[in-house]
Amino acid sequence: MAATAPAPARTAVRSRTAGLRGAVAAEWTKLVSLRSTWYLLLGAAVLTGVIASAAGVLTHDPAASPAGPAVVAELNGTGLVVAALAMLAVTGEYATGSATTAFLCVPDRVRLLAAKSLTLGAVTLAAGLLCGVVGLVCGLVTLEESTFDTATVCGQVLGVGVHAALLSVLTVGLAAVVRRSAGTVTALFGLLFLLPMALDVLPGAETAVDLLPAGASEALLLDGNGSYGWQAGLALMALWALASLTVAARVLRRRDV
Repeated sequence: MAATAPAPARTAVRSRTAGLRGAVAAEWTKLVSLRSTWYLLLGAAVLTGVIASAAGVLTHDPAASPAGPAVVAELNGTGLVVAALAMLAVTGEYATGSATTAFLCVPDRVRLLAAKSLTLGAVTLAAGLLCGVVGLVCGLVTLEESTFDTATVCGQVLGVGVHAALLSVLTVGLAAVVRRSAGTVTALFGLLFLLPMALDVLPGAETAVDLLPAGASEALLLDGNGSYGWQAGLALMALWALASLTVAARVLRRRDV
């Protein structure tokens, strides 16, 4: 008789897959039904246009890429606006008390965290790509001279989208641990800005600074930060996002809510 896989094992796999799909669908429904989602996405696009236009006007380099202003915008504000969307998707539920309902609907908290991360990662990736295109258009309009290289331009626009997604997933983990918007903003601001500034004054701390999310962001978006290239920056940002989610998963399992 031919051996077959145990039916309970197949049922368990199908149940987990269906459960994750249902959780993702629920997170998508909640996200698109909030007006704050659309306000933040519009704000990110507008901010990208403003910063990218200013960067284009101030840049006088004939070798500059027209997508360079999009990168400048991502590093100087757009990424944080998109990350705020991820933060509010978590902290907003705690503020309104709907987190309890979410945990009742999806008792597996790791599954719920994964669903939030997948949904917000996909949405912020798309938003980042859109902002990258907006920045590219602004660069084409405002730069006096530029060098259009298709591979470079596509890489920069894609980098903006990927960076926005990874930063947002990292923020989801922080928000799940902290549970409050003010605390999450403080933690994210400290990780991205205050900690690098504090370490930068210490002798021999350059390597540690480059390994922080800020250093990884620069490497990913600027094709290197002096210590490593964009590939290592991408891997490091992904590791930071994974570490944030891992800590959040452990904390969520131990809490009542």
